[in-house]
Formats: sequence, C-alpha cells, structure tokens
Amino acid sequence: MIFTAPKTPTFDLSQTLNCGQVFRFREESDATVLHAAEHRAVITESGDEYVFDCDDADFFKKYLDFDTNYGIIQVKLQDKGLVSAAIEFGKGIHILRQSPEETVFSFLISQNNHIPRIKGIIERMCDGLGKDMGGYRAFPSTEAIAAAGEDYFVSIGAGYRAPYLVRTARALAETDLEEWRRLPTEQLREKLVSLHGIGRKVADCVLLFGFNRFDVFPVDTWIRKVFAESYGDIPADKLSRLLVERYGNFSGFVQQWLYYYKRECKI
Repeated sequence: MIFTAPKTPTFDLSQTLNCGQVFRFREESDATVLHAAEHRAVITESGDEYVFDCDDADFFKKYLDFDTNYGIIQVKLQDKGLVSAAIEFGKGIHILRQSPEETVFSFLISQNNHIPRIKGIIERMCDGLGKDMGGYRAFPSTEAIAAAGEDYFVSIGAGYRAPYLVRTARALAETDLEEWRRLPTEQLREKLVSLHGIGRKVADCVLLFGFNRFDVFPVDTWIRKVFAESYGDIPADKLSRLLVERYGNFSGFVQQWLYYYKRECKI
C-alpha cells in the first residue's frame, strides 16, 4: 500500500523519529524503515513528498499524528526566547501516537541506557518473541513478554531491567488499559508508577508518548540542564510539576522541542 505525505515546515520525519520518543526504526541510505506494533513502513523521499510503502496507510497516518495542526500550537507557544529557538530548531517534530504497551516496555529498556543499545535489545526481543508478519516481526504481545521469563531478557542484554519487564508484563496482562485511558492524568500516573521498575520520569514518557497526555513534562538530564539556571538543583518531580504549571496542556510539546534542542545543540 502506497501513500504520500507532503514535506511541510511542521513535519520532518528524521526529527520526529530522532527526538527520543521511539526506537524501532532504522535510517538507511535511501529509505527509513519504521516498525510500530504489528506494522511496517518503508519511507523514501521524492521531491517535496515522503512516500510510504506500508501495510496499513490509515495506521501510519494516525501514528504520525498528521491530523494535529502543529503550526497553531507553535504560534501559541512563541516566547521570543528559549522556547521560540527550540521550536525553530525542531519545528518538524510530531508526537507519535504509540501503543501504551509498546511504550511501557520500550521505556523500561531505555532506563540508564543509550540509544543504539536500546534499539538492539528491542530488536532482539521482537525477533525472539514477536509474531512473524512475513519478512519482519511484530512487537511482542504483553502475554509473550510475561511468559518469556527473566533469564530470556538477561540473555538479550536487558540486564537489571529483566525483572521489570517480566513483572510489569504480568501485571499488564491482567489490566484493562482502556479503563486506564479514561482516568485523569494524575490517577493514570499513579497506576503507571505502581508497575515494577517505573518511576515518575518513565511514567511521564508513557503518558506523553503512549497515552498522548500533553499535560506532562518528563524531566531527564537534558531538561534539568535547560532549567538549571532558572530553578536550580531541585528534585526532578518538583521541576516537572513546576513546568506543567508553566506550560499547561502544551507541556509535552514544549518538552520535546527543548529536549531535542538541548541534546542536539548543547545550548
């Protein structure tokens, strides 16, 4: 199935994939191969368009959040300062609409880890536990992760995260995530941090990338550096709360722009 999407000032595929929100993709010399859940897209560029060769066009249009007007959001958040500079640098970033389960397991693996290693662990997990889709493997089901056992995850390099993955999978296998979707953000965060191995930062990443809650502001090393002069060395949870008070329901967008700008430009 082929569809095209125009290159616009507010959508850049590379920025969207390389801003830390997703790990299951690879950029080749002439194409980008993107996997999500049970789906795959091979994306090339042709003039002023992206060309998607995929199994489900509607899935990827939703996944890449083409229905949101990022131009309006960017105009609303201009501050003639740091946020404006970050927007200008990363204005092509879209917040992907990922599945909560895939986001939970991916960000458990991401803890105290670097991106090439995160990608490697996830790919080995998919190769070993994912459904064969004919030429590629799907992201494993929660049940498959729960049944694999800790030794399996140690064998693919997950290290101390192995029990996090298994115990969280077993808990999620008995959970109705559709009920969780209906919860207010604070209550949903409480549910997430009750899972083994998930703290505030990972929970906020799952809220933002897996549940598309934009009233969250994940705080990591890069974000702490951005706001060190303004807020000093305060606890990450407190900084996150202050930033949500400051940016409200646009917090998630601001976080991504500032994170990407700080990481890439070392401002």
